[in-house]
Amino acid sequence: MIVNKLFPFFKIQFFIQCTILGLLGCLCTTNALAQPCDPHCVLITVRRILPGSGGGAALAAPSFKQSSNVIPFGDTLKITSPSLPAGAVIEYSKDNGSTWTTGDQVVIDNKVNIVARVRLNQQLSPLLQGSFTPSYQRMLVIGNSIMSHGPAPDLGWYNFNGMAASAPEKDFVHLLTARLQTLNPTMTVQLQSGVGIELDFGKPTYAMDEFDQPLQSFKPDLILIRLGENVVDGDVSSRNFEGQFRQLLDRLKQVSTTNGQLVQIVITTTVWDRPLADAAIRKVTAEKAYPLVDLSSMVGKSQYFASQYANPGVAAHPNDAGMQQISDLIWVKFQ
Repeated sequence: MIVNKLFPFFKIQFFIQCTILGLLGCLCTTNALAQPCDPHCVLITVRRILPGSGGGAALAAPSFKQSSNVIPFGDTLKITSPSLPAGAVIEYSKDNGSTWTTGDQVVIDNKVNIVARVRLNQQLSPLLQGSFTPSYQRMLVIGNSIMSHGPAPDLGWYNFNGMAASAPEKDFVHLLTARLQTLNPTMTVQLQSGVGIELDFGKPTYAMDEFDQPLQSFKPDLILIRLGENVVDGDVSSRNFEGQFRQLLDRLKQVSTTNGQLVQIVITTTVWDRPLADAAIRKVTAEKAYPLVDLSSMVGKSQYFASQYANPGVAAHPNDAGMQQISDLIWVKFQ
């Protein structure tokens, strides 16, 4: 179709438009089946740009600045682009592309899979993917005799490590520490008794200030709470164990924050039959959105406990297999 021959009225309009553009003549289509254009017409070709193509040169994929996939807890993962065009942005996703955040820095406070891309309007670069695990500098373990117990000859116990483990390197603290040190060989550990809160929670004479000093001086970036066996289920409601446990977590977080220390808190259930105490631990941990290590699969399983000891108190503690199982289940949270 030749517009200037078949539609004189539109010829005038197009002529004016062409004049504005600095062109002389009229507009005609480039349909190969149509009549040839008048030699005085100017041929204008319109190219369709598909959504997502952007119409420009291909965008280069971004890259992670860090070369290792193990990053100190609380540090920032940086995403860079070798050549970021004007108007382009870097985006990343922590949920495999379901949602995207504009930015080139991600704080690593948990194990996370990162997908990143460059976007310029509707044009997208190839995706960059990586999995990152935090390492820790200082771990504070709050526990009971399963964590550590000195020699007690009257009980038939002579070691100084997690009770009923055959050697220090066989208790869950040493086993877990060895694994965490594969991420950071210089990580250090400090133990803090939590028996006070287990036995005295809810009493007017009990205060949680016993935890302030290790938090202020040691400044842990990882706190493992591994207690509850000494909480009697009959006292859980009457002495408000749930509320006391909530206060403990709040205090640990508050003191750490005051010290300017970002901290990860990991909590376990008990290895004894403590349904009410465990229910409170589960509820409060879920409220705070902290990682919970479920040890309920060990409860009542004789293969995990030290029946070789005559004293029933010692025999109720995890043996080497039980200590290994505790370590294994905690370690899963860091993988």
